[in-house]
Amino acid sequence: MRKTMILGLMLISFLSWAQEVKFPDLSEWQTDGKTKVFNRENLFEHIDGAAEFYLSYGFESLKVASWSNHGAELTAEVYDHGDPLHAYGIYSIEKSAKAIITPVGLEGYGDGATFNFVAGKFYVKMNSMQLEKVSGFSLKSFAEAFARSLCEKPEYPKIIGLFPRENLVANSCQYIPTEFMGLGFLGSAVRAKYTVDGKEVTVFILERTDRAEVEKMVLKYISYAEAKVKKPGEGDFLMKDPFNGPVFLRWKGNYLLGASGFSDQKKLLPILMEITQKL
Repeated sequence: MRKTMILGLMLISFLSWAQEVKFPDLSEWQTDGKTKVFNRENLFEHIDGAAEFYLSYGFESLKVASWSNHGAELTAEVYDHGDPLHAYGIYSIEKSAKAIITPVGLEGYGDGATFNFVAGKFYVKMNSMQLEKVSGFSLKSFAEAFARSLCEKPEYPKIIGLFPRENLVANSCQYIPTEFMGLGFLGSAVRAKYTVDGKEVTVFILERTDRAEVEKMVLKYISYAEAKVKKPGEGDFLMKDPFNGPVFLRWKGNYLLGASGFSDQKKLLPILMEITQKL
């Protein structure tokens, strides 16, 4: 019985990730019915020059569909990044700091002619031309319906939710998949900017599978920064990073928290304490 339940749960999980992308039917719009499909090997054919960047965010596949209606044109690109964190990550990096966010899918933004959003493991980019020729058509409404078909109840990745909202700079939360702060041994991280004493500082979170991985990172950072730490253990460290300047670190279990760009490390403690309490 137990094995049956486990297999059932695994099947449900698999089906949720294996969801097929079905483009909405648009009445009165024409399409050739052909969906362009790209994978890791040929993505460069569609976005030459940016393919490697997308691959670093776990890109798995891309489906592209186009429609036309009396001179108006609409194209939808659906990037499958394998999991919600990578999808949110590529979206967060490409999103403008001045974007006005709206709750389409997990979140999205647009300017009337374009609309981008993230929903589950999918990052969707839509472009249009001369939509004013189609009476009553709303790109945002189309995006809302499409987003629901891709993921009914999108949620922020858990690590994103660890950041406190107070004094958080809008549109600043981002996922970096490799070489955080330009340091290969740090790997992936999530970062966000906060206003502290009128100055923007960067706060970051690195999550690993176990404590040993974090210990290895800390030891490499100590060696890199030539810090005078005899026996590193869980707690707080101040690194004099030769490339990034002063970096404050807090090690707790399989998490490494920190901040850079600050003038007074004591002012960081309320932010780091709130994150620590959520771990």
